[in-house]
Amino acid sequence: MDFVLFLKAIAIGFAIAAPVGPVAMLCIQRGLKAGWWPGFFTGMGAAAADTFYAAIAVCGLAAAMTALIDKSTWIQPACGIILIVIGTYTFCEKPTLKSSEKQVIKVHHLAGNWFSAFVITLFNPATVFAFMAIFGGIKIADATADPTSGFTTIIGVFVGAAVWWIGLTTVAAVIRRQIQPRTLQTINRLMGLVISGFGAFITVNGVIHSG
Repeated sequence: MDFVLFLKAIAIGFAIAAPVGPVAMLCIQRGLKAGWWPGFFTGMGAAAADTFYAAIAVCGLAAAMTALIDKSTWIQPACGIILIVIGTYTFCEKPTLKSSEKQVIKVHHLAGNWFSAFVITLFNPATVFAFMAIFGGIKIADATADPTSGFTTIIGVFVGAAVWWIGLTTVAAVIRRQIQPRTLQTINRLMGLVISGFGAFITVNGVIHSG
């Protein structure tokens, strides 16, 4: 395995995941509200989508994917509407923080956390363009001509993204232990407004560019 290539791929995964966006807001909010596991699964959903796009880039299909998203004018507004719905739900959600009782985490809730983050990240055009810019800028695609190098790159991107999301989730979960329900409600409302704002921007931007 090319260790230098692996480190570059980790850096790419970390750089793609690190910018604050709607999924980061979701990860923080869920980590604060319900603890480490919901935040972790949210982050892993985003990391899975990042890994998918890394595979697309390694296979040389990034340009085709970008063209597909550009022609599918419904994708961006649909993603925006999903964010608005999630943001509204987050804003209206009542805090259920329990410091003395252990909360029951259901599998289907964790699956929903993963899936929502995966879909939002997957259909976010910014993710595609970010991968194209980074892969093209450092010419990492030139080093992935053989299957082993390609696999190394894909795994490295996942590791880099996962490191970011695990760190973000851990910080949120640690802070959760020190906040009161009223503070959590305020955070829910702020996060809800931010997520809905992202959704409104994405929706309007998609409608404008499709017109």
